[in-house]
Amino acid sequence: MIVLRLFAVLACLLVASSSFAAPLERISPRQKVYLLRGFTNVLSPGIDQLAEELRRQNVPNTITNHALYPAVAQEALDDCKSGRVSSIVLVGHSFGASAAIAIAEKLQQERVRVALIVTFDPVIKSAVPANVRHLQNFYLSNGAGRPVDQGERFRGQIKNVDLKSNADVGHISITTYPAVHKQVLRDILAAHTPCSGSR
Repeated sequence: MIVLRLFAVLACLLVASSSFAAPLERISPRQKVYLLRGFTNVLSPGIDQLAEELRRQNVPNTITNHALYPAVAQEALDDCKSGRVSSIVLVGHSFGASAAIAIAEKLQQERVRVALIVTFDPVIKSAVPANVRHLQNFYLSNGAGRPVDQGERFRGQIKNVDLKSNADVGHISITTYPAVHKQVLRDILAAHTPCSGSR
C-alpha cells in the first residue's frame, strides 16, 4: 500500500514538472527553391542537377520550364501565404533567369519577399525588384548573357559575376560548372529571409 502511494506521488511530481518544462522548439516551415529551365528543357542540364543536389540536402524544390512562370509565381505565393514555406529562393537559366525575376516582381505586388535569386546567363536585360534580399548573377559578357541591374528602391545585395575569362564555360555549361554549383548550393542553404511578416 505504501509502495503504491509512493508511485502515485512520483507520478504526480513527474506530471507537474513536465508542465513547467521548457517547450520544445517549434519546427519552422521550410525553405523552398523554385527552379526554371531555359528555352528548351534539355539546354539547362545544370538546373536539373541542382534540383537533385537540393533533394539530397532535403531542401524542397520544384522545377519547370520558364514559360510556366505565372503558375510558379502563384505556387510560391500560395506556399508563403499558407505558411507551408517560410523562405523563397528562385533559380533560373537563360530565359528561366528572366522568368525568375518576373516571378519576384509578381510576388512584390503581393508583398511577398524573396530571400535569394540565382540567375545563370540571362539573355534579357532586367532589374531586380525591391522585395529581393540577395541576387547572384553568373553570366558571360562575351556571349548572350547580361548583367542584372538594380531596380527602383532595391536595397539588397546584388552580385554580377562575369565568367568570360573561363574558356570552359559556355551558355549551357555555365549551369553545370562545378565551382559555380558549389557556391550556389552553399548560398541557397544559407538564404533564409521570411517571405511574409514584418521586415
